[in-house]
Amino acid sequence: MVLVLPAHHRAYDRIVVAPARTARTWLALHRHRWSIRRQTRARTSHYRTRAARAHSP
Repeated sequence: MVLVLPAHHRAYDRIVVAPARTARTWLALHRHRWSIRRQTRARTSHYRTRAARAHSP
């Protein structure tokens, strides 16, 4: 079967480009979620440390 150029481009996009795009999107979302969790953990730890210092003699 001979693929004409537009069909070839669609097949290439479906097989090669789309999975790479999906992986980049997943990685960007993963980094974003990790960053948000890390900032929240740091903020909580900061407040806890400050509160402990304020109540110590």
